[in-house]
Amino acid sequence: MTTLNDRYPEIVRFHGHECPGASVGARIAEVALARFGRHDTGNEVVAISETDACAIDAVQVLTGCTYGKRNLVHQDNGKNVFTFWRRGDAVGIRVSARPGGDAYRDEATWALAEKIEAGVASPQERAAFTVAQQARTARILAAPVEELLLVEEITGDVPTVKAVRPTEACEDCGDQTSVATLHNHRGRMVCPACHLAAHGGVLPPDHGHHGHDHAHPRAHAHAHAHPQSPQDNGHAHAGAHPHPHHH
Repeated sequence: MTTLNDRYPEIVRFHGHECPGASVGARIAEVALARFGRHDTGNEVVAISETDACAIDAVQVLTGCTYGKRNLVHQDNGKNVFTFWRRGDAVGIRVSARPGGDAYRDEATWALAEKIEAGVASPQERAAFTVAQQARTARILAAPVEELLLVEEITGDVPTVKAVRPTEACEDCGDQTSVATLHNHRGRMVCPACHLAAHGGVLPPDHGHHGHDHAHPRAHAHAHAHPQSPQDNGHAHAGAHPHPHHH
């Protein structure tokens, strides 16, 4: 039986380096695999990620839920939270990093990270940050699941897998764009970027409705995500972010 230890080097290769964030993702994926198994023909698993950080890479490697297959849905809420569904029985689990645990940097590590990002850290401080990140990664990989993560059984509607749609040229920039995302802006079908630019970078109050119902027979309503906020990625290098609630 393949274990996390067997596949951890694959995660590191895919992500590009070892870090606490990817390690948290590995443990989250481990929980999903134990509950549902890996996504495959006859065992369709869908994941929702509420982070845009390192953990996503580990989840993709281990679970088979990936952006390219459209069975990994990105909802960047700035949270270390993943929800997994098995399509066959509409039962899911919500897996989140336990507050106060090793999934998140402590204040001392944040202070070092901020000095590194500001370019004022000494060589000794840089070394101390690396050591702290490496030690935290080791603790994350060794910790009992219940000390690191919160797991909640949930029921509800399984997210649909986004279908591949035809493309047509945006009437402003000319780029081929999925008809599912084209907007009717004053009678012209435009891509999301041109639609945003047409409104001076601020979407109008009714931006959730593309106007496709009558103007474009092959398109469908499209829900916009809220503006994304940056999130610490837990890297064992100089990356940092001033908000202490991320890992």
